[in-house]
Amino acid sequence: MRLSGLVSHRRRRTFVGNGSGVSRGDRNRNTRLARLRELVPLSNAIVGIDLADAKQMVVVTDHDSKVLARKTFRCRAWNLGVALDWAAAQAAGKGFTGVTVACEPTGHRWRVVGQLAAQRQMPFVCVQPMLTSWARRSEDLTFDKTDEKDAVLIARLTTQLRC
Repeated sequence: MRLSGLVSHRRRRTFVGNGSGVSRGDRNRNTRLARLRELVPLSNAIVGIDLADAKQMVVVTDHDSKVLARKTFRCRAWNLGVALDWAAAQAAGKGFTGVTVACEPTGHRWRVVGQLAAQRQMPFVCVQPMLTSWARRSEDLTFDKTDEKDAVLIARLTTQLRC
């Protein structure tokens, strides 16, 4: 008798109360994904930036992670406005209506990039460094870190809404 009570209790906990078949966790996740999709619309190219002290790798990709343009900027983060303008021009040349800027939130540089993106009305997102590291390992089974590879990984994770 007690066992059947436990089973029915477990069953009750798995039923969704609103009858839609969508749980509260599903609704919360869907809401989060909708907010991210507003920042990373399919009409925007993705600008992945691997930030460093004096050398910034910038890559422009589409939503299939196809690299549209790549360039190294030898400057500090607060001088990346030129890079964002260059990336927007590259994306426009490929038919995109805008760009979404993505980088890792390491050090103080990402805040500067966020401000530069905001000044240009460009959506800005961050990808966790740990996620980039895991993606690097799963992609080619190595620990090799290169600026070029990381910029593309940051863009790819952004298109997957893992930001």
